[in-house]
Amino acid sequence: MSAARDDRGAATAEFAMLMPALVLLIALITGAGTIGLSQLRAHDAARAAAREAARGEPERTVRHEATEKAGDGSTVAVRHEGGYTTVEVTLPLPETLRFVQESVSATATARTEGIR
Repeated sequence: MSAARDDRGAATAEFAMLMPALVLLIALITGAGTIGLSQLRAHDAARAAAREAARGEPERTVRHEATEKAGDGSTVAVRHEGGYTTVEVTLPLPETLRFVQESVSATATARTEGIR
């Protein structure tokens, strides 16, 4: 067999060239998934808190529900306007994703039966 036709190790070299792109792709997919799941958690927390407000629960109960669903580090803003309550939940993203986006937020509005 001649040296010109010897292709031993070619697959390893090709894989070594492809490996950084695969690692980057996996990191991008993982980051996008983390942002997406955080956004869903913020929406769920805002909806749950707005549901509590719609039932006429006190504001501290509304805030507690939002904080419980959103998790640690979240901030909750509750506004009452004209018979409606709007809840905004903001979640910070992990440090590794802060170069892309600092936080995600979601709002939910519900007609309020009785504000206490």
